[in-house]
Amino acid sequence: MRKERLIIVFILPLILSRALYAETIILKSGRKVEANIIEKNEQFVVLDFKGAPITYHAFEVESIDGEPVLAKPKKEGKEIIRLETISPEDYLQRGDAYYSKGDFDQAIAEFDLAIKIKPDLAQAHAKRGLAEADKGGLDRAIADYTRAVEIDPKYEEAYYTRGLAYARKGDTEKALADYSRAVEINPEYIQAYLNRAFININKALPEKAITDLDRVIKINSNLAVAYYIRGIAYANKGNLEQAISDYSKAIKINPNYAEAYTNRALAYVYKAMIEQTRMDPNSPKAYINIGLTKANKADFDRAVADCDKAVEIAPAFSDAYIARARVFFFRQEYDKSWADVRKAEELGAKIDPQFLEDLKTASGKEK
Repeated sequence: MRKERLIIVFILPLILSRALYAETIILKSGRKVEANIIEKNEQFVVLDFKGAPITYHAFEVESIDGEPVLAKPKKEGKEIIRLETISPEDYLQRGDAYYSKGDFDQAIAEFDLAIKIKPDLAQAHAKRGLAEADKGGLDRAIADYTRAVEIDPKYEEAYYTRGLAYARKGDTEKALADYSRAVEINPEYIQAYLNRAFININKALPEKAITDLDRVIKINSNLAVAYYIRGIAYANKGNLEQAISDYSKAIKINPNYAEAYTNRALAYVYKAMIEQTRMDPNSPKAYINIGLTKANKADFDRAVADCDKAVEIAPAFSDAYIARARVFFFRQEYDKSWADVRKAEELGAKIDPQFLEDLKTASGKEK
């Protein structure tokens, strides 16, 4: 969901020449805020909350550093002017500021207040859903997104974020339905196409994924992730040449795309595997134990180079070590393969048990 910038709509007289650190700010609601004071007067207090400015009316603040805050009405001549009321938009802006800094509880509290004032404010429900989802409350998030689209049936971002929540819960059919509704409302909703494509790849429907990714690339031909995901879809179809081409395009756009290097390396290896099985049709699985000695050596060299690059870019990316372990296995460099297996395990990765068994058999070692 798009993050709106916090805009302070009040013009305040600057009465402090520098920011003052307030150890603790207690609000009338009972909440506590740790922040710097940027400005304050009898009507407002402006806080610097981790780099984001947030405005509170003085009557919302109980105390600053233990000193009570007394809100006084503005006077113009003999007339007393009423203090401005707080709008739902004010609470949305403050909620955005807290959300952007990772204070999801405080963000939810601000969105609660916006909804209390204006229950049919779709944006407040959607934003609260985001904060709930980031806290792990997926059911509460889905309820908020659902309320948002009930209020505004054309709210494509609420459909998209509800799709994300359903996907995290493992309900891919509902996620697909929400992504589809989002692109129906907005035919250029790139992220919804990407997520729908990824689900279809996992559902073994690469053709549908490729259709969505073609649309994305037509909308934005300079999006590395679109080529990367399309490469996965083509690899799943068995079209390794096209997969390698797409991974290469992703890398050209983003030379630091570690995942693209890793997947291209594996595509080179599987391409060599296919070539080997075609050369020796009577032993289609010979590569498991004896390696691909007849395969194109250039494919393995390119594969190792890509894995090396992925490790260089992202030293903690365990998949790069796993991929390189497989390449070394097929090159019959078993000690190097074991070294990468150990490194991947140190990084917390779980290695495919069948690969470990094959490596033990081929190398004659347990590790």
